[in-house]
Amino acid sequence: MNKKLLLVDDDVEITALLKELLELENFTVDVANNGTEALVKFNESIDLILLDIMMPDITGLTLLTQLRTKYTVPIILLTAKDNDLDKIIGLELGADDYIIKPFNDRELIARIRATLRRKGWDIAVTQQDDSPSLEYTVDALKVNVRQQSAYFDNKYIELTGTEFQILLKLLEKSGDIISRDMLSESVLGKEFLPFARSIDVHVSNLRKKLPPRKDGLPWIKTLRSKGYLFVIDKDFV
Repeated sequence: MNKKLLLVDDDVEITALLKELLELENFTVDVANNGTEALVKFNESIDLILLDIMMPDITGLTLLTQLRTKYTVPIILLTAKDNDLDKIIGLELGADDYIIKPFNDRELIARIRATLRRKGWDIAVTQQDDSPSLEYTVDALKVNVRQQSAYFDNKYIELTGTEFQILLKLLEKSGDIISRDMLSESVLGKEFLPFARSIDVHVSNLRKKLPPRKDGLPWIKTLRSKGYLFVIDKDFV
């Protein structure tokens, strides 16, 4: 089944060209040329949103904030500004990724596919339908790989696809240091740059969403110049 994208940008010419490009890649594309129209057209059948930051009626960041109060749909920001503050604010508000205009067509497609993979599509499941799901349990946290879900004390934790995949990578390497380079390449699908803040912001968001552990330990330890470590017990603090 083709993935359905919602393209939100006030530049009619750009949206027409992008729609044609994305449809050639077998995506189903709906277009909104302002934030108000996007709110009307958005529904839970949308698999991913491409969202321009600079729009006249409702800005992309405002729309992102409104959507994140209810939905975890993957969102990639499109921005004409190479502005670190805009990127960081967007990521802190819950964007999964961003791409700067003008961008390479192949890079955009690669970013879309990488973001959809992080959300859980196109991930091979080797278990039989009647077999147990792979699950990680630490303290009162339970993370189900197959269902792409996380619970603490049986209460669901709302995570974006990117946040979930970072949590999963940290769990897979529990007790070992995982570098920012590895996280950036395996989760964001791009090379880590020394002054980039994307991974740090996503990890910070993840920390905020994880409830305090009952054993009083931190979930994630930062090791300066090395990366991150998911804490299993007091020996790792």
